[in-house]
Amino acid sequence: MKFSRSYILIHFLIFALTAGIFGCATRAGQQGMLKKEDDYRKSLELQKQKDSMTAEEEITKKIPQVTAEEYERLGDSYIRQGNIAMAFVQYDKAIRLGTSQDSIRYKVGCLLLIKGLTDDAMKEFEEILKNDPNNALAYEGKGRVFFAKGEFNKSKENFRQAINLNPKLWRAHALLGMIYDSQGQFESAKSEYDMAIAKNPDSSLLYNNLGTSHYLKGEYEKSREAFVEALRIDPVNLKINNNMGLVLCKLGKYEEAIEAFKKGGDEASAYNNIGYIYMTEQKYSEAREALEKAINLKPSYYSKAVENLKKSETSPTTITSAPNIVPP
Repeated sequence: MKFSRSYILIHFLIFALTAGIFGCATRAGQQGMLKKEDDYRKSLELQKQKDSMTAEEEITKKIPQVTAEEYERLGDSYIRQGNIAMAFVQYDKAIRLGTSQDSIRYKVGCLLLIKGLTDDAMKEFEEILKNDPNNALAYEGKGRVFFAKGEFNKSKENFRQAINLNPKLWRAHALLGMIYDSQGQFESAKSEYDMAIAKNPDSSLLYNNLGTSHYLKGEYEKSREAFVEALRIDPVNLKINNNMGLVLCKLGKYEEAIEAFKKGGDEASAYNNIGYIYMTEQKYSEAREALEKAINLKPSYYSKAVENLKKSETSPTTITSAPNIVPP
């Protein structure tokens, strides 16, 4: 039994007062009292342990055995809460029960991939394929691992295999689109995004990807239209609002761009972004005015703003921390 600090303090004071009143108490007598007290504590602790074990046994008897499906649902619940560690624990318990392993292994593989453990993730996806060689999600998972490693040819092969097995896998199309964008194959990228959107028309990030692809190709009006669709679905998304600001600048709509940047951050960051863009366009007076507004609103921008402004007057290509188009 654990005694609180206040309990020990009070008990000690009572013992001292007793010794003071009976001043003739011997040392042996005091030791005997201490031994009795120690025995009493041990007895209480032992009884407490017995009571605890009995209570746990009773609780265990009353709780029904948790199934693999229930552990999987618990893991899914933790994922929705953003608690990846606890999700791992629940999925591991489900796998140990030995049923419905493929779907759980896929989820574990995806979590490992999020954590950057690509080799471990690959093992999970390959384990699935040992049991089910036609598992489309496992091929998609392998494609995502190769994507994370930058092995795009292998990534494409696996995404294609996944789509052949299950044409509804819109993520595979979206990731293929991102690969094609990185390779400058914008028409192929657009085709993949269109197929992904056809399968999942309510995804703001798919429209953001499409807008990004048009932006990279220099098709700024088409890019703006895609971002409009993305913001219709998710109007408060910071990345998409930032991207909208960038494309509006390319279209020469700077006032609208500032409003979009404000929604993507705050007023100071909006003027900071506009200032950078003006510098890349060699509009130095406009850049100075915008950056000064950013500095007045948030002095923390001062050092970078001044540094970039100096660079812009000599070499406009050496801009630091300039905003970029942001894929999801």
